[in-house]
Amino acid sequence: MPDPGPARSEFLAKYGKFLVVGLTGVVVNLVVFALTLDAISPTPTLQLGASLLHSATSRAINPLDDFLASAVAFVVATLWNFFLNNRWTFRTSLGHRHPLGRRLGLYYGVSLGSLAVNEAVLFGLAYYVAPLFAQGVGIIAGSVIGFVGNYRVTFAPAGRSPGAAPAAPARDQP
Repeated sequence: MPDPGPARSEFLAKYGKFLVVGLTGVVVNLVVFALTLDAISPTPTLQLGASLLHSATSRAINPLDDFLASAVAFVVATLWNFFLNNRWTFRTSLGHRHPLGRRLGLYYGVSLGSLAVNEAVLFGLAYYVAPLFAQGVGIIAGSVIGFVGNYRVTFAPAGRSPGAAPAAPARDQP
């Protein structure tokens, strides 16, 4: 029986890296979310500190503004996360992965599933808690979908079908 240790440790290392990238993405997402909410408000301050404070301490006046700000934050943070995950978390030799454009398309596709969960949580909490808190909870809920989908589809070795057992680990580039 083969030793599952190396495959498990590789999986956990990738998950750890994914979480680190995700944390940076959360910061990007929340900052862009707060700045977008501020920019579309009737009285924008256009100051990061004031925008964060307002979106963390007030409830939604118009939940549709929250959805718009969340979508803008999603696009920016997803692009940020893709490049970090592509370069660090799932870095493999070029011969073992999909072309860059395909990876980016697959990444956004998986991320749309994460966004759907995020938006559902945001909508469910919109009238009960501050928008920044609801957005943070939504991000956490969607992150599980993001890792599994990206691990098994986006950054899977080229030629491996989704849902297939993982192939032997590819060597990272130096």
